[in-house]
Amino acid sequence: MRFPSLCIKDTTSSSLLGFLVIVMALSGCSSFSKLSKGRAEIAMASITDNPSGATFPGRFIWHDLVTPDLRSAGRFYEKLFNWQIEYLDYYAVVRNNGKRIAGILQMKPQKSKTPGVWVPSVSVPDVDSASQLVQAGGGQIVNGPVDMERRGRTVLIRDPLGTNIVLLSAKGGDPVETEVATGDWLWDEIWTNDPAKTENFYISILGYDDVLSIKEDYDIFIQKGKWLAGIRHVEGSSDKLLWVPIVRVANPDATAQLTKDLGGSVLITPDQAPNKGNTALISDPTGALLLIQRWPSKSPAEGD
Repeated sequence: MRFPSLCIKDTTSSSLLGFLVIVMALSGCSSFSKLSKGRAEIAMASITDNPSGATFPGRFIWHDLVTPDLRSAGRFYEKLFNWQIEYLDYYAVVRNNGKRIAGILQMKPQKSKTPGVWVPSVSVPDVDSASQLVQAGGGQIVNGPVDMERRGRTVLIRDPLGTNIVLLSAKGGDPVETEVATGDWLWDEIWTNDPAKTENFYISILGYDDVLSIKEDYDIFIQKGKWLAGIRHVEGSSDKLLWVPIVRVANPDATAQLTKDLGGSVLITPDQAPNKGNTALISDPTGALLLIQRWPSKSPAEGD
């Protein structure tokens, strides 16, 4: 991934509010009683039909979209990426070519002005031990750990700079690793204004072996020779920082145009990105950010 340094002051405002919904969903907060059903639906949704029986620490294994309009968001992604979506009342399971890849959680009230947000889940072998490391490293436990019937044991944390992520020990093990297809998650990167602090924290809790600097403003978390996530150096206050997921697409220009046609926004077009038009920064109609990228054959996790 190659982008210029990004100023994100105008593109992710109020993003942390979206995470409050996840807290409420995990805790069954009484003031949002309808979300207790959403929590039950999440607990009943496994992240894979093909568990490996093994854990691959530091690997990103799931993504949840928290949105003020589940159905509208679902229709957007169905048309944008050809995802197949199974709708429940307050939660939906997303598949790409039949493979489970994500979920969508309805925030309440439905007409909330809080923007949508994508929340990644990263694999850990022991959620409770990882939670202790979070606190020792200056992070916070936002909610959990909690057992979710078919999903596994999970905890929502906040790193020392205020960025949120879910740690997950998946029931039955992580999904079997397969080649990244068009419409799959290609990559995840964290936007940080303090790379050293961010890198030290995630190395301590996720066990990454090293950090590889590939550009002045971009680093890579490495585990056993594999690239597992990116660190993008950005400007902005800590409440504007977050993890941003990336979807593999065949034609960034066409996908960017379709994003606009479907009511989303293109914040950085392929032409504005310096990597030969292969990448774009978009948001869905509720403001949830994600990147799209064309990739030749292998995923970044395979070391390209």
